Amino acid sequence: MTTAGTLQSRGTRPKPPPRWTRAVAIPLAEFGKSLDDPDLDQWFEAFAERNSDMYEYEISSTGHLLIREPTGYPGSVYEGEMSADLFIWTRHHGGIAFPSSSRFTLPDGSYYGPDAAWISEERRHLLDEPATRAFPHVVPDFIAEIKSPSNSNAELLDKINLFLEHDTKLAWYIDSETRTVIKFRPGQKPETLCDPEYIDGDDDVLSGFRFAVRERIFDLFTRPC
Repeated sequence: MTTAGTLQSRGTRPKPPPRWTRAVAIPLAEFGKSLDDPDLDQWFEAFAERNSDMYEYEISSTGHLLIREPTGYPGSVYEGEMSADLFIWTRHHGGIAFPSSSRFTLPDGSYYGPDAAWISEERRHLLDEPATRAFPHVVPDFIAEIKSPSNSNAELLDKINLFLEHDTKLAWYIDSETRTVIKFRPGQKPETLCDPEYIDGDDDVLSGFRFAVRERIFDLFTRPC
């Protein structure tokens, strides 16, 4: 498959980056890199670590480094609530849970990180040894995205659709402002939940997982009367 990196090396005009209003896109070529560089994992890890106190980073399948402001408050708190419950559930039910700081290398060469992710116990053998690769070359079974002021709807929905295209089985989109949850499954119509008390994991993915979205996100900072 031809990647954005090989297109640039052949002198062909590269694909445009994602049109995300809150993200700055810089071609990897400006850093002397491309998607097909064998050491891209190591370069990206080192770059993100050097600048971790300033911004958050991802890499698109078009060969662009995507830079955005840190999630900040209250989005980072929401992410922590979601990840904490997922980690606790995983201890008892198996698999591996990942926080928002994780990045996954998708089959199209992009590097993206959901706000929370989980890989089943049956698929954990597909994960690379930590000392071998900086970012897992595997697609999570489940992801969640929580809208914060630093995100746009288009950006998060684009990311969710990208993971679904690469075989993620279940995705949640949580919007604290509208108190709405949308559940996505590949090849199925999205299910919209208006101000739900809980979000339940589907039986074939997160069987038995229940996240108290109203308490942990929607009402977390509501002042009592």
